[in-house]
Amino acid sequence: MDIFLTGASGFIGSALTRVLVTHGHRVRGLARSDAAEARVRAAGGQPVRGSLTDLAVLTREAAAGDGVVHTAAADGDDRPAIDAAAVTAMLAAMGGGVFVTTTGAPRARPSRVPVTEDDTADVTGPLAWLAAAEARVLDAPGVRGVVVRPPMVYGDGAGPVAGLVQRARSEGVARYVGTGENRWSTVHVGDLALAYTLVLESRASGVFHVAEAAPVSMADLFSAVGDAAGVPVRSWSLAEALETHGPLAGFLAMDAALDASRVRGLGWTPRFGEALPGICGALRNPAQRYATA
Repeated sequence: MDIFLTGASGFIGSALTRVLVTHGHRVRGLARSDAAEARVRAAGGQPVRGSLTDLAVLTREAAAGDGVVHTAAADGDDRPAIDAAAVTAMLAAMGGGVFVTTTGAPRARPSRVPVTEDDTADVTGPLAWLAAAEARVLDAPGVRGVVVRPPMVYGDGAGPVAGLVQRARSEGVARYVGTGENRWSTVHVGDLALAYTLVLESRASGVFHVAEAAPVSMADLFSAVGDAAGVPVRSWSLAEALETHGPLAGFLAMDAALDASRVRGLGWTPRFGEALPGICGALRNPAQRYATA
Protein backbone atom coordinates (compact mmCIF):
# COMPACT_ATOMS: atom_id res chain seq x y z
CA MET A 1 0.00 0.00 0.00
CA ASP A 2 0.96 3.63 -0.54
CA ILE A 3 0.15 5.47 2.70
CA PHE A 4 0.21 9.18 3.51
CA LEU A 5 1.02 9.55 7.21
CA THR A 6 0.59 12.72 9.24
CA GLY A 7 2.70 12.95 12.37
CA ALA A 8 5.27 10.72 10.68
CA SER A 9 8.19 12.18 12.62
CA GLY A 10 6.49 11.82 16.00
CA PHE A 11 6.52 9.11 18.64
CA ILE A 12 3.74 6.96 17.17
CA GLY A 13 4.30 7.99 13.56
CA SER A 14 7.99 7.04 13.55
CA ALA A 15 7.21 3.59 14.95
CA LEU A 16 4.40 3.12 12.44
CA THR A 17 6.62 4.16 9.54
CA ARG A 18 9.23 1.55 10.52
CA VAL A 19 6.63 -1.21 10.76
CA LEU A 20 4.83 -0.29 7.54
CA VAL A 21 8.11 -0.20 5.59
CA THR A 22 9.11 -3.56 7.09
CA HIS A 23 5.80 -4.93 5.82
CA GLY A 24 6.57 -3.75 2.30
CA HIS A 25 4.45 -0.59 2.21
CA ARG A 26 5.43 2.88 0.98
CA VAL A 27 5.08 5.73 3.46
CA ARG A 28 4.91 9.40 2.54
CA GLY A 29 5.29 11.23 5.83
CA LEU A 30 4.25 14.80 6.60
CA ALA A 31 7.17 16.75 8.11
CA ARG A 32 7.26 20.45 8.96
CA SER A 33 11.01 20.97 9.49
CA ASP A 34 14.42 19.74 8.36
CA ALA A 35 14.75 17.75 11.60
CA ALA A 36 11.35 16.15 11.06
CA GLU A 37 12.26 15.23 7.49
CA ALA A 38 15.43 13.54 8.77
CA ARG A 39 13.41 11.48 11.26
CA VAL A 40 11.01 10.37 8.53
CA ARG A 41 13.91 9.28 6.31
CA ALA A 42 15.61 7.47 9.20
CA ALA A 43 12.43 5.45 9.74
CA GLY A 44 12.33 4.50 6.04
CA GLY A 45 9.67 6.95 4.83
CA GLN A 46 9.63 9.62 2.13
CA PRO A 47 9.20 13.05 3.73
CA VAL A 48 6.59 15.50 2.47
CA ARG A 49 7.21 19.05 3.64
CA GLY A 50 4.18 20.66 5.24
CA SER A 51 1.96 20.92 8.30
CA LEU A 52 -1.68 20.38 9.21
CA THR A 53 -2.48 23.91 8.08
CA ASP A 54 -1.11 23.35 4.56
CA LEU A 55 -4.40 22.18 3.08
CA ALA A 56 -3.12 22.13 -0.51
CA VAL A 57 -0.35 19.71 0.51
CA LEU A 58 -2.75 17.54 2.50
CA THR A 59 -5.22 17.42 -0.39
CA ARG A 60 -2.57 16.46 -2.93
CA GLU A 61 -1.02 13.74 -0.79
CA ALA A 62 -4.31 12.25 0.40
CA ALA A 63 -5.44 11.86 -3.20
CA ALA A 64 -2.20 10.23 -4.34
CA GLY A 65 -2.18 6.85 -2.63
CA ASP A 66 -4.20 4.03 -1.11
CA GLY A 67 -4.93 5.58 2.23
CA VAL A 68 -4.18 8.06 4.99
CA VAL A 69 -3.19 7.51 8.61
CA HIS A 70 -3.65 10.59 10.78
CA THR A 71 -1.51 10.64 13.92
CA ALA A 72 -0.56 14.34 13.98
CA ALA A 73 -1.95 16.76 16.55
CA ALA A 74 -1.81 20.53 16.44
CA ASP A 75 -0.90 22.51 19.55
CA GLY A 76 -2.95 25.17 21.29
CA ASP A 77 -6.59 26.05 21.77
CA ASP A 78 -7.27 26.01 18.01
CA ARG A 79 -6.40 22.32 17.75
CA PRO A 80 -10.03 21.19 17.12
CA ALA A 81 -10.49 23.66 14.27
CA ILE A 82 -7.13 22.83 12.68
CA ASP A 83 -7.83 19.11 12.92
CA ALA A 84 -11.33 19.46 11.47
CA ALA A 85 -10.10 21.50 8.50
CA ALA A 86 -7.20 19.14 7.81
CA VAL A 87 -9.23 15.93 8.01
CA THR A 88 -12.12 17.39 6.00
CA ALA A 89 -9.71 18.42 3.24
CA MET A 90 -8.03 15.01 3.11
CA LEU A 91 -11.31 13.08 3.10
CA ALA A 92 -12.73 15.26 0.32
CA ALA A 93 -9.66 14.58 -1.83
CA MET A 94 -9.85 10.80 -1.52
CA GLY A 95 -11.62 8.81 -4.18
CA GLY A 96 -11.81 5.72 -1.96
CA GLY A 97 -9.30 3.84 0.11
CA VAL A 98 -8.90 3.88 3.87
CA PHE A 99 -8.63 6.73 6.35
CA VAL A 100 -7.37 5.92 9.86
CA THR A 101 -7.54 8.60 12.53
CA THR A 102 -6.19 8.54 16.08
CA THR A 103 -8.07 9.75 19.15
CA GLY A 104 -7.50 7.88 22.40
CA ALA A 105 -9.26 10.19 24.85
CA PRO A 106 -9.78 8.44 28.19
CA ARG A 107 -13.23 6.92 28.44
CA ALA A 108 -14.23 7.28 32.09
CA ARG A 109 -16.97 5.15 33.60
CA PRO A 110 -18.25 4.52 37.12
CA SER A 111 -17.54 0.77 37.10
CA ARG A 112 -14.21 -1.06 36.93
CA VAL A 113 -15.29 -2.95 33.79
CA PRO A 114 -13.09 -2.01 30.80
CA VAL A 115 -14.72 0.22 28.21
CA THR A 116 -15.52 -1.39 24.85
CA GLU A 117 -15.58 0.35 21.49
CA ASP A 118 -19.39 0.29 21.51
CA ASP A 119 -19.83 1.87 24.93
CA THR A 120 -21.23 5.38 24.93
CA ALA A 121 -18.78 6.47 27.59
CA ASP A 122 -18.49 10.09 28.62
CA VAL A 123 -15.74 12.23 27.13
CA THR A 124 -15.89 15.74 28.50
CA GLY A 125 -13.66 18.74 29.05
CA PRO A 126 -10.83 19.75 26.70
CA LEU A 127 -11.08 16.54 24.65
CA ALA A 128 -14.84 16.50 24.09
CA TRP A 129 -14.30 17.58 20.46
CA LEU A 130 -12.79 14.18 19.66
CA ALA A 131 -16.26 12.62 19.41
CA ALA A 132 -16.97 14.84 16.40
CA ALA A 133 -13.50 14.05 15.02
CA GLU A 134 -14.28 10.33 15.15
CA ALA A 135 -17.69 10.75 13.51
CA ARG A 136 -16.13 12.82 10.73
CA VAL A 137 -14.05 9.82 9.68
CA LEU A 138 -16.51 7.01 10.42
CA ASP A 139 -19.32 8.72 8.48
CA ALA A 140 -17.23 9.83 5.48
CA PRO A 141 -18.82 8.56 2.23
CA GLY A 142 -16.81 6.33 -0.07
CA VAL A 143 -13.96 5.83 2.40
CA ARG A 144 -13.22 2.94 4.76
CA GLY A 145 -13.14 4.86 8.02
CA VAL A 146 -11.19 3.61 11.02
CA VAL A 147 -10.62 5.12 14.47
CA VAL A 148 -7.73 3.88 16.60
CA ARG A 149 -7.88 4.69 20.31
CA PRO A 150 -4.56 4.02 22.02
CA PRO A 151 -4.37 4.12 25.81
CA MET A 152 -1.15 5.21 27.58
CA VAL A 153 1.73 4.41 25.20
CA TYR A 154 5.27 3.55 26.24
CA GLY A 155 8.53 2.31 24.72
CA ASP A 156 11.27 3.63 22.45
CA GLY A 157 12.46 6.02 25.17
CA ALA A 158 9.67 8.49 24.46
CA GLY A 159 5.93 9.01 24.80
CA PRO A 160 3.66 9.69 27.78
CA VAL A 161 5.28 7.29 30.25
CA ALA A 162 8.76 8.61 29.48
CA GLY A 163 7.31 12.08 29.99
CA LEU A 164 6.13 11.09 33.47
CA VAL A 165 9.67 9.93 34.25
CA GLN A 166 11.13 13.25 33.10
CA ARG A 167 8.62 15.19 35.18
CA ALA A 168 9.28 13.06 38.27
CA ARG A 169 13.00 13.57 37.86
CA SER A 170 12.61 17.35 37.56
CA GLU A 171 10.25 17.54 40.56
CA GLY A 172 12.21 15.10 42.69
CA VAL A 173 9.15 12.93 43.35
CA ALA A 174 6.73 10.66 41.44
CA ARG A 175 3.17 11.38 42.57
CA TYR A 176 -0.08 9.56 41.83
CA VAL A 177 -3.51 10.91 42.75
CA GLY A 178 -5.38 9.64 45.80
CA THR A 179 -5.00 5.94 46.51
CA GLY A 180 -3.67 5.18 43.03
CA GLU A 181 -6.16 2.32 42.65
CA ASN A 182 -7.56 3.71 39.40
CA ARG A 183 -6.28 1.81 36.37
CA TRP A 184 -5.11 2.69 32.89
CA SER A 185 -4.64 0.41 29.93
CA THR A 186 -1.22 0.59 28.29
CA VAL A 187 0.45 -0.49 25.05
CA HIS A 188 4.00 -0.59 23.72
CA VAL A 189 4.44 1.72 20.74
CA GLY A 190 5.75 -1.16 18.63
CA ASP A 191 2.61 -3.19 19.30
CA LEU A 192 0.46 -0.15 18.56
CA ALA A 193 2.22 0.23 15.21
CA LEU A 194 1.54 -3.41 14.43
CA ALA A 195 -2.14 -2.87 15.18
CA TYR A 196 -2.37 0.08 12.77
CA THR A 197 -0.68 -2.04 10.12
CA LEU A 198 -3.04 -4.97 10.71
CA VAL A 199 -6.10 -2.74 10.41
CA LEU A 200 -4.76 -1.17 7.21
CA GLU A 201 -4.05 -4.55 5.64
CA SER A 202 -7.46 -5.96 6.58
CA ARG A 203 -10.84 -4.78 5.33
CA ALA A 204 -11.88 -3.72 8.80
CA SER A 205 -13.61 -0.45 9.61
CA GLY A 206 -14.93 1.19 12.75
CA VAL A 207 -13.39 1.85 16.16
CA PHE A 208 -10.49 -0.15 17.59
CA HIS A 209 -8.98 -0.01 21.05
CA VAL A 210 -5.36 -1.18 21.12
CA ALA A 211 -4.40 -2.20 24.65
CA GLU A 212 -2.66 -4.89 26.62
CA ALA A 213 -4.87 -7.33 28.50
CA ALA A 214 -4.21 -6.18 32.07
CA PRO A 215 -4.75 -2.51 33.02
CA VAL A 216 -2.12 -1.02 35.32
CA SER A 217 -2.96 0.79 38.54
CA MET A 218 -1.57 4.29 38.86
CA ALA A 219 0.15 3.29 42.10
CA ASP A 220 2.05 0.54 40.26
CA LEU A 221 2.79 2.74 37.26
CA PHE A 222 4.21 5.53 39.39
CA SER A 223 6.24 3.04 41.38
CA ALA A 224 7.91 2.09 38.08
CA VAL A 225 8.23 5.76 37.14
CA GLY A 226 9.82 6.61 40.48
CA ASP A 227 12.25 3.73 40.16
CA ALA A 228 13.27 4.83 36.67
CA ALA A 229 13.66 8.45 37.77
CA GLY A 230 15.47 7.53 40.98
CA VAL A 231 13.02 9.50 43.14
CA PRO A 232 10.56 8.62 45.92
CA VAL A 233 6.92 7.85 45.20
CA ARG A 234 4.17 9.74 46.99
CA SER A 235 0.41 10.27 46.87
CA TRP A 236 -1.24 13.66 46.64
CA SER A 237 -4.82 14.88 46.47
CA LEU A 238 -6.66 15.61 43.23
CA ALA A 239 -6.97 19.28 44.25
CA GLU A 240 -3.19 19.56 44.72
CA ALA A 241 -2.54 17.79 41.44
CA LEU A 242 -4.97 19.97 39.49
CA GLU A 243 -3.50 23.15 40.96
CA THR A 244 -0.01 22.13 39.86
CA HIS A 245 -0.59 20.32 36.57
CA GLY A 246 -4.05 21.29 35.38
CA PRO A 247 -6.19 18.92 33.24
CA LEU A 248 -3.43 16.31 32.93
CA ALA A 249 -3.85 15.55 36.62
CA GLY A 250 -7.55 14.94 36.07
CA PHE A 251 -6.79 12.40 33.37
CA LEU A 252 -4.36 10.55 35.61
CA ALA A 253 -7.05 10.35 38.30
CA MET A 254 -9.49 8.62 35.94
CA ASP A 255 -10.13 4.93 35.46
CA ALA A 256 -9.26 4.39 31.79
CA ALA A 257 -9.24 0.64 31.18
CA LEU A 258 -10.00 -0.39 27.60
CA ASP A 259 -11.26 -3.67 26.18
CA ALA A 260 -9.29 -4.48 23.01
CA SER A 261 -11.02 -7.69 21.98
CA ARG A 262 -12.02 -6.27 18.59
CA VAL A 263 -8.44 -5.79 17.37
CA ARG A 264 -7.46 -9.12 18.92
CA GLY A 265 -10.17 -10.66 16.74
CA LEU A 266 -8.12 -9.54 13.73
CA GLY A 267 -5.15 -11.51 15.05
CA TRP A 268 -3.34 -8.78 16.99
CA THR A 269 -1.46 -9.74 20.12
CA PRO A 270 1.27 -7.80 21.99
CA ARG A 271 4.80 -8.79 21.01
CA PHE A 272 7.03 -6.12 22.51
CA GLY A 273 5.54 -5.51 25.94
CA GLU A 274 2.80 -6.60 28.30
CA ALA A 275 1.47 -4.29 31.00
CA LEU A 276 3.63 -3.56 34.05
CA PRO A 277 6.56 -5.90 33.19
CA GLY A 278 6.71 -4.37 29.73
CA ILE A 279 6.68 -0.83 31.13
CA CYS A 280 9.42 -1.63 33.64
CA GLY A 281 11.56 -3.23 30.93
CA ALA A 282 11.11 -0.26 28.60
CA LEU A 283 12.01 2.19 31.35
CA ARG A 284 15.13 0.22 32.28
CA ASN A 285 16.30 0.29 28.66
CA PRO A 286 14.95 3.59 27.26
CA ALA A 287 17.31 3.65 24.28
CA GLN A 288 16.57 0.10 23.18
CA ARG A 289 14.64 -0.07 19.93
CA TYR A 290 12.24 -2.90 19.37
CA ALA A 291 12.63 -5.28 16.45
CA THR A 292 10.02 -5.11 13.71
CA ALA A 293 10.78 -8.41 11.97
